Amino acid sequence: MNEPELFESELRRLKPARLPGEFESRLRMQPPPSSREFEPQRRLQVWRSRWSSWLRWLAPGMAVVVGLLLVGSRLNRDGDPVPSKPAVSVPAFKADQVEIDRQLLGSFDAVADMPDGEPVRFRFQQWMEAVTLRDSVRGVEVVQRTPRIQVVPVSFATY
Repeated sequence: MNEPELFESELRRLKPARLPGEFESRLRMQPPPSSREFEPQRRLQVWRSRWSSWLRWLAPGMAVVVGLLLVGSRLNRDGDPVPSKPAVSVPAFKADQVEIDRQLLGSFDAVADMPDGEPVRFRFQQWMEAVTLRDSVRGVEVVQRTPRIQVVPVSFATY
């Protein structure tokens, strides 16, 4: 039997302690009547509920109006649709090889003092992250490199 199983079996054998009498009676008491200090918040909730009912109807109505305006702007005066520009067909880039690379360029530690005088150690790491996408059918390669500096505060170990 390993350590976590021993710990769990020991926990199962334990009996929970009873609550102190005063604390248990306070828990079972009914909550005190609400005070007047929360009344402005209640008014705000009523105001919000009234406006939310209006907004529930106003939002779909505005969507219909905007849709009608867009359809109306697409028609010219004769009622014929305005000819749209033909879409330029651009061959899609299809990446069949994807490489994700992350290189650690350098790492060093530094010590600084906090405003209260406590020393803090920082670990600086310089990374270069690169993503390479290749479309072997068209012979196209896209490389994106992003340098990144990671600063991690490390506490001093005291023994």
